Amino acid sequence: MSININRQAPQKNIVVEQNKTQKQQDVKQQTQTASSSSKDSVQLTSQALNLSKMENQPSSEPQVNQKRIEALKAAILNGDYKINTERLAEKLSKFEGDFSKAFG
Repeated sequence: MSININRQAPQKNIVVEQNKTQKQQDVKQQTQTASSSSKDSVQLTSQALNLSKMENQPSSEPQVNQKRIEALKAAILNGDYKINTERLAEKLSKFEGDFSKAFG
């Protein structure tokens, strides 16, 4: 007959099992709490709201000036289209200035 002098081993196993079950219960409780209290929400900035309003408003101006497009196409095909380089330079300069103000 053998005698177990080291009685700590069975007690350690009991404590380990208790810890495992406690952790499992904690995890279940956390997932239940998280699933019941978490709701997705979205908040739009004022800029996004303004853009949304602008998109939904009907525009009073025509989006495409078909006559202008046809006239430009014909001028380009005929070789009559002339570029006003001074006006182009002014517009590019203004655009770069506006761009650097906005993002600079």
